[in-house]
Amino acid sequence: MIMGQSIVQIFRNSLVMVILLLASITALALILERFWYFTKNRFNPSKGLMELRRILAQNGLSQALDWSKKQNNPLGRLFVVALENYTLSAEELSDLLYSLILEERIRYERLLGGMGTLANAATLLGLLGTVTGLIGAFGNIALTGSGGPAVVSKGIAEALLTTAFGLFIGIPVLFFYNYFSKKSTDLTMALESVAERLVVLLGRYKQPQRVERPLETKPVPTPSVVQPEVSEDTTWKF
Repeated sequence: MIMGQSIVQIFRNSLVMVILLLASITALALILERFWYFTKNRFNPSKGLMELRRILAQNGLSQALDWSKKQNNPLGRLFVVALENYTLSAEELSDLLYSLILEERIRYERLLGGMGTLANAATLLGLLGTVTGLIGAFGNIALTGSGGPAVVSKGIAEALLTTAFGLFIGIPVLFFYNYFSKKSTDLTMALESVAERLVVLLGRYKQPQRVERPLETKPVPTPSVVQPEVSEDTTWKF
């Protein structure tokens, strides 16, 4: 019971309260969905890169690619694209990885716009309910011609209830919106850092092994190898 009225009666007498209730249910669904997504796609960038480097050095490219495909997170998808296109130049590989990071950021920020809108709308709807409630309360006093501190205070209390309910919804939703936005930015920056180090790692992996020769030995000229002309770029995989 609130101010002598049940919860059902309060929502039955105010359309704004019903709208706020629907907004709270929608906001809760968005928060739970984002929690599930971020939990499912969490990763450790430093640990993942060290493990990839170890597998690449000990077992080769194919084993590293198989391991990356088993990582069901943005970091694993980044590794897969990098390993499948490791023959590209450093600039091309960096551009390719950056485009993938942008796609991952879009997935991170999905539904956050709706969450932020609900946080602001809940507060404004609560204020709207207060204004309309005060208008109705003072209108009834003017029509009946009777009023007093008890009647006025009751009408104001009922009108302010929508503001309290709107703030009760808007403040937590705004908190979670800021939390998920900050987390999305942090994870995107972590992916960008890993991508830069990954380009360097694959660049060193492609370098031929250097063989040290004694100073007194004359270098043996090696015949030049003519590379066949490639009419179509078939190394681009994504």
